[in-house]
Amino acid sequence: MINPEKIDEWIREVEERPGSAAVIIRYIANRLRELVERNEELLSENIELRTGRKVEEFESRIANLQYQADLLKRQLRGEAVSLPAEFSGEVSQQAKEDLAKTAPIETTSLLVYNIFGQVLRVELDLKKLESRQRVGSFSGEIVLKHPETGLLSPIPRLLATSSQEELLFVFDSGRTVTHPATVIPSGEAEALGWQGAYSEEPRGEEELATILPVARMSMYEFSVQVSRRGCVKKIKEASFESHIARGYIGTGIQSAPDKTCSLALCGLDDLLVLVSKEGFLVTLEIGDLPYTIEEVLHLGITDHIVTAFIIGKKPSILVVTHNGKALQREAGRLESAVTFKTRRQAIIPKERREAGVRVVGAGAVTEGDWGFALRSDGKLAAYTVGDLFNRGSLFSEEQVEILGFTTV
Repeated sequence: MINPEKIDEWIREVEERPGSAAVIIRYIANRLRELVERNEELLSENIELRTGRKVEEFESRIANLQYQADLLKRQLRGEAVSLPAEFSGEVSQQAKEDLAKTAPIETTSLLVYNIFGQVLRVELDLKKLESRQRVGSFSGEIVLKHPETGLLSPIPRLLATSSQEELLFVFDSGRTVTHPATVIPSGEAEALGWQGAYSEEPRGEEELATILPVARMSMYEFSVQVSRRGCVKKIKEASFESHIARGYIGTGIQSAPDKTCSLALCGLDDLLVLVSKEGFLVTLEIGDLPYTIEEVLHLGITDHIVTAFIIGKKPSILVVTHNGKALQREAGRLESAVTFKTRRQAIIPKERREAGVRVVGAGAVTEGDWGFALRSDGKLAAYTVGDLFNRGSLFSEEQVEILGFTTV
């Protein structure tokens, strides 16, 4: 700090040793430059405070932190329960039972949704399910006609996730909306119909592309956006949160008629798997993925990406075809693509592919996981992954097709 005593000391120094004057002046000049810069910063902050910009920035940060805290609370089964004062030491068995009664029952939500933003939810207790059990059934049309073109819309998609999740609705325009899973009413499982569905209405000509669980997004380093034609874009977690706060993530495509297909949360050391309808896949290291939109898998004219997922610590991947076949691949044997020009891997033999066999769903799994299928007869069925690995098929004797498949 410069004070009168310091100035007097410098004057005496210059009078006694004139050669030191240059050094002292240089020091004073540098200090004045620092003070001017700091003064400009304070002036700028003062202007921002007066205009409200700084307050808005702080309010935005606080709101985002509160949002993240609320998400984590729901993941931890709601509000933390405080112990009574008398249980400051070891908690009795009776106290544990009483506290357990206050915690919400953990259930799984099976969502069926279409491009029109209509969503059906069936709430399930996995502990009470048996493999090959019917968990729901459509009472009306499964595939609807587009209101303007009159053409049949794409087949509805499935998502199985925790009922405590936060869901990110992603439209092909790049617009996003978030809702807790419980906002979607749990429908009558044996009488599902689009007329009673929850609706997140598209704007203009946009379509609902995908729904992603995002309650734990702060625990990941990146999100990856994948298009139907095999284009990929990596997004840092902080930027991803910012996009969600603004309600816009971008289309993730290079040009029409390509559209957004999937989103996945991941870490730097994870592996991303893309699976196409005609039975091709590619495995990519997250560290190699671009931050700009780039094609990473060359597909045929009639082919498109069905799903994209992160392997994580799962030992296997499960691929399900429209005719009910369950194909298993060991995750450890999947070869990562060296470049984006690497030849894709075929998971359906050529003769079966030429006969019309197509993929309807895939995911990274363990034998204890569950799979859910939407059948062409309108039934929703649950399967243990271990059962599918053992039998290799979703069917016994039924002559129906699988329209959609998901795992949890």
